[in-house]
Amino acid sequence: EFVDDVNTLISEVGECNVFNSNQSGFNLEMHTRRTLSFKGELKIETLAQSLNSMTHSYTIQPLISADGCLLSPLLIVLQEKDGVFGPRIKNNLFTPENVHVLASKSGKLSSKLVQKWFTKVFLPSTNNESVLLLDSWSGQNSQMLNALSTSGKSVVIKTIPAGTTGMIQPLDVFFFRPWKNFIRYFSDNIILNNFDINLHHRNNVIKLQSLIHNQFSSPRFQNLIKYSWYKSGYIKEKPSEFDNPVDFCLKQCETSCDFCNLSAIIKCAWCTKSLCLTHFFNEYHICNYNTFKK
Repeated sequence: EFVDDVNTLISEVGECNVFNSNQSGFNLEMHTRRTLSFKGELKIETLAQSLNSMTHSYTIQPLISADGCLLSPLLIVLQEKDGVFGPRIKNNLFTPENVHVLASKSGKLSSKLVQKWFTKVFLPSTNNESVLLLDSWSGQNSQMLNALSTSGKSVVIKTIPAGTTGMIQPLDVFFFRPWKNFIRYFSDNIILNNFDINLHHRNNVIKLQSLIHNQFSSPRFQNLIKYSWYKSGYIKEKPSEFDNPVDFCLKQCETSCDFCNLSAIIKCAWCTKSLCLTHFFNEYHICNYNTFKK
């Protein structure tokens, strides 16, 4: 019944105006948890940059539309001791255009932060008429959000029934898994190649999420996002085949960087150039040069 109601709204306002947003927790350091070992070995050791970063977490909250777009900016909530960024941290914080960074003691969203997200991220990113699908977490109930000023915009908030998010919430059904796998494989490559960079540092967390958001925003992955909606029951026509971000970007890149002779670690989903760590991460390769043809 809920899916049918949303399908009716999609036919009224269009796929480009129907959105899903949800939070997902990330450890400061994430890996695939797979490694090579001798057959029958009982104790297997692996490497991590910081044991502390394997238990401390932060939260992201993306926003996707039913027509396959990943909207900007991405919300990131970092864990800070006092729940706020101190003056020195704030002055040195990396603040890319496609990321909105907030802080809390837990690294998770609160009702207050949800309100900030709604007014600072959602409303500026959407048109005058929209539909927003949210899960049943009490911190983001429709009554609270409807009480906020929408600057004249009409927003219909639909609450996904409890216990069904794994079946009918697009972000949970498909989208978060490839995003997390991307971080795991990228982080593994950093350790395997012994690169001198700590991904668990505050600004590097923001930079990496910003770069991944940019990669996933490529038209190459539009059908991936649409598939999340299709698998949840909101889109009737199955999207055509699409590239897996880990396979295309991390497993199919060339051996050498297109800008230098260093080893490449990634192929850009936009321009398809293979890039080394310096040209992708250190020099912050935010790209919008689209070479993808449907």
